[in-house]
Amino acid sequence: MISKASAIQHGQAMTNYATKNNRADIVKTNHLSEGLSPMGMWDEMVLHQSMFKQRYVKKPIELTSIRFELSPSEEEARNWNLDDWQRCLNEFIHEIDNISKVNHIGKRKGKSAISVKPTNIANSQYFAALHHDSKSGIPHLHLVVNRLDMDGNLNDVKFIGERAVMAAKAVNLHHGWKDAMDIRNQRIVEVTNACMNVLSSMSAFDWNVYTDRLRSKGYNIELIRDKTNQAKVHGYRFKFGRTTIKASELGVGRNLTASKIESTFHRLHPQAFPISQRSSAFVPNPTTEEGRDVAKPSGLSHPYNVVQPKGSPCFRKVLQVDGKHFNIQMLTIAYDAMNSCIKVPENGSASHNDIMNVAMLLFMGYLDAATSMSESCGGGGSPGSSWGRDKDEDDRDWARRCAMQANWLCKPIKRSRRR
Repeated sequence: MISKASAIQHGQAMTNYATKNNRADIVKTNHLSEGLSPMGMWDEMVLHQSMFKQRYVKKPIELTSIRFELSPSEEEARNWNLDDWQRCLNEFIHEIDNISKVNHIGKRKGKSAISVKPTNIANSQYFAALHHDSKSGIPHLHLVVNRLDMDGNLNDVKFIGERAVMAAKAVNLHHGWKDAMDIRNQRIVEVTNACMNVLSSMSAFDWNVYTDRLRSKGYNIELIRDKTNQAKVHGYRFKFGRTTIKASELGVGRNLTASKIESTFHRLHPQAFPISQRSSAFVPNPTTEEGRDVAKPSGLSHPYNVVQPKGSPCFRKVLQVDGKHFNIQMLTIAYDAMNSCIKVPENGSASHNDIMNVAMLLFMGYLDAATSMSESCGGGGSPGSSWGRDKDEDDRDWARRCAMQANWLCKPIKRSRRR
């Protein structure tokens, strides 16, 4: 069984939803008059609160009710009748009312036990309604509780979501049911293995192929695309009924997120995709391309003339930025040094390939193009007027410095909002 909870101020609307306008099965009412309609139950809760209005006049109650949702698994709730649901509800309320400490994961690393004031739901007005029409087909219970108990005391809602999880875990333990977190962790391992197997089987990374092969394995995968550029994928997630698993929860070190998955794919295919062949736009000789609008380095007092030693392996590529084409040419050893210093930022939209392109533009002296490309990847800023190559700097050292500058340029900008 899983459960969730939150304190709400829209108790009237929640009453309508929980009872489905009197079309849901009422499992139990507590401290409420018999035979009331859904709105009648809510009105009686409001009337009870008004009796203690003077007590809370200095600090009025804004979150007037608590909503809970209990959802046993299909196997756990098979063949249950209303009495079985009522017994499960009573057991859950008993467990949550006895919680006085919560293991909360806060800003500090690790778990710390935090003391909380126990709730008194057993002595509060509430009603529980059973829903049968969920997408997963599994019945689940909605519980709406008055914030004020029958003595006029406020039900504490600090960490109420964590308390609901703890209470459900205690019920699962009592009945020998599988814990929801254990099931989730097993699914994460299962999905991770499926993703890695699909990546290993692909000859080239493609989002359509990746999703099609996972769907053929029975997984419900959903891509999150950029609103302005549908070809760009920001993230993806898997859905299991009412449960969602994000890509950031998969793998090791977030290596299956949208920003890192291509790098993971290349690590799985080191021989088929050597470093010098991981870019898609190669040209045999960019300096002799005809009919191409080739840009020249800008933003510098002088361009960087890359002189290739005779017989040295050379990397060549043409990048298109803002409608212009930019020739890239460097020694393979410089390219390898640059590639080894690329770091994809967490929570950013820039991929390894995006940052590498920015670094190559910096290497060739195309500062305006590098700035424009970094902005399109969610970064910003510029190298500055003092940016440039030192006289005694060899190609590899210069390539590494360009990579580190590109890492900084492609970091997501933190924008603060004034209140």
